[in-house]
Amino acid sequence: TERVITKLLANVPPGFMKSLTVNVFWPAWEWGPMEMPWLRYVAFSYGSHLTERDNAKFRDLICSPDYQEMWGHVYRVTGDGKIKVTNDAQGFKFASSIGGVGTGERGDRVLLDDPHKVNEAESDPVRKGTVQWFQESMSNRLNDMALSVIVIIMQRVHEEDVSAAALEDGDYVHLCIPFEYESSRHCVTVIGWEDPRTEDGETAWSERFRNEEMAKFKRRIFLWSGQYQQRPSPRGGGIIKEDYWQTYEVPATR
Repeated sequence: TERVITKLLANVPPGFMKSLTVNVFWPAWEWGPMEMPWLRYVAFSYGSHLTERDNAKFRDLICSPDYQEMWGHVYRVTGDGKIKVTNDAQGFKFASSIGGVGTGERGDRVLLDDPHKVNEAESDPVRKGTVQWFQESMSNRLNDMALSVIVIIMQRVHEEDVSAAALEDGDYVHLCIPFEYESSRHCVTVIGWEDPRTEDGETAWSERFRNEEMAKFKRRIFLWSGQYQQRPSPRGGGIIKEDYWQTYEVPATR
């Protein structure tokens, strides 16, 4: 909002309110309390049902009596469909999907929420097609190439996913919150936020996700390392572990 960041990549575990924060609360906050109702949002995901779900939540929020009482004077909602929510200040929030009709839309905020369907992440053609779409189609959907914003929120699903492409790009601020803290990957961002945890293994949201309930997911090593630890290659290796390797002394030869 303050244009300190124009490209943000957020890798956080499932269930951490990333879709609500970015696709529902943030646009409602900018349109209302920040009095920026002219902003246009284009939201993408692997399936349109996800962006339409969040558009419906966004619509219900900004049309609610409490919201209207506080910020109804800033703008008036003129279109309240799940696909496109519009206002009388020329702002809109459009819900689409990868390869969907929204590819032709431009926005001040381009939001990419879970570009990969988890059970298709291991398919090279599907995954590479998604990465190519991100690099060649989505990334130029900005109204202002210098000031408009791209936000990617997702869990890591593969070493060559959209997150990897964004990190390789080098322009993205990376917010990475593994479920269990790893001191070797301590996250500090340019806006001053840093992971408050200090002890390896300390969980990110223990009040909601208790250890005994997460144990069954932790046993699934690739699920855990990618979607929860945001490290698609398990620490120490997935099949061949780092500690399998031993030094070997070559016998002296005559």
